Formats: sequence, structure tokens, C-alpha cells
Amino acid sequence: MGHERIGILPKSKTWRKVVSKISECPSDPNAVGQVANQVLINVKDKFINIEQDKGIIAAFKFLVLLSYSSKSSDPATTLQAEGVSINNLGSPLQIAKAASDWIEQNKQSSEYATVARGAVIDAMVLWQKQHDNKQGSLFEKETKDMWREAANGGGFCELSRLFFSKFTERYLKYFLEREASATLNTISDRNTFNANLEKHVQDISQHAFETSKITQSFAAGWFNKNVKNGIPSDSQVEGFLSIAFGKMKSELSREAMKE
Repeated sequence: MGHERIGILPKSKTWRKVVSKISECPSDPNAVGQVANQVLINVKDKFINIEQDKGIIAAFKFLVLLSYSSKSSDPATTLQAEGVSINNLGSPLQIAKAASDWIEQNKQSSEYATVARGAVIDAMVLWQKQHDNKQGSLFEKETKDMWREAANGGGFCELSRLFFSKFTERYLKYFLEREASATLNTISDRNTFNANLEKHVQDISQHAFETSKITQSFAAGWFNKNVKNGIPSDSQVEGFLSIAFGKMKSELSREAMKE
């Protein structure tokens, strides 16, 4: 596949430090570790066999279609042939609606579809912000040039990493809220946690982004092999997701053991 082997990934903050920063000093000194480890276990469990879910396959395939179509002289027609209707590839609103419709048509688990939809839209908006170097409102752009940068392995692996990062981030936040409510013993601790959670969302986002790096180079090799001359099948996408989520699970396990 042409992907590099990555050992221990450096983190600007370990996961326990992220949780500790959000929790500050709860009455129970063991609560931070309990919450931090249980959240990683829960997120990792969500990734087991997740590649078999039709909605997850559809979500990632939407990114593949978007990247592949941007190589053609008429991306809208290429997308339409696959059942995706987007007239203006420079419009985040049109792309978000198309992604939402596509996932809704193919969803299996409502929970996975909801998380995947949010992750795809987040990834695409971030990609456009990072690659839109022209003046004017982001919501009025008509250029499709920025998506051509995702039409090769190097560009696609960046887009792919954004997806896995945002997907993981959404589950980290969800389980943080759930585990804190179950583990923290006092109302004061829970109120402090909930207030700080909003203040330190960027720390969670950064941790998820750093964790997702493990998928990046593998995505480049897969794209160059499977999307160079055509659109991959659902089974090919599932095969990629199996390896990618497997890498994410391994990284989450390593983080938990390190803590």
C-alpha cells in the first residue's frame, strides 16, 4: 500500500492531561483516571466492526467521490452518475446537503450515520477553509479548484485524516459527558466538568487530530492504488476502513495503557 510504519505518535497533551484539565480538581482524585480510560475504551469499542456499517461506508465513499470527480472536466456530471447532486463544488452548503442526503439514503445504524454525517461535513468545511486562498465569502465561492488538490494521494490523505479526526472527536466528547456524569460523585464536580468541557473543546479536537495521523500515509497509498483510474467498490472502501479503524483502535489502546 505504500504506507509508512508509525510507532509511538507524539501528542501535545496525553489524553489523561486533557481530561484532567477539563476536570480540574474533583473531590475524587481517582475520577480523572477512571473517566479518561473508560472514554478511550468506549470509543475503541465503537470502532469494532464499524467498517461493516453501510452508513459509514457511504460517508467515506462520499469523500472518495468528491475527490475523484474533481479530476474530471465536469465534476457535477461525474457525481450525478453516482447519484450525488452538486451543481457548485465551491458551495459548502450544497456539498453538506448532498453528503447528508447520500448518507441518509444508505444508512444502517442511525447513531453511526449521525456521527459520520457530522464528521464528513466538518472535514469538508475545514478542508475548504484551509485551501480557499481567494477573497470573498466562503459560502459564495464558485470555484472547484480547491477540490482538485484532494484528487491525489497526498491531498486525499489530508482530507481522510480530517474525517477520522472529527469522527473520533465526536465520540470522545460524547463519552466524556456520559462517563463524567456516571463517575464524578458531586454535583459541583459535574457542573465544573460540563463548564470546562466547552472551554477545552480545542484540546479534545487536537488530541483526536493527532491520534488520526496514524491513518494518513496509509490513506495516500490506498487512494493511489484504488482510485487512480476509477471509483472503488463498497467492498474496497470497507477494506480500507477496516485497516484504518484498526489503526485507530490500536492507537487508542496504546494511549490507555500509557496512561
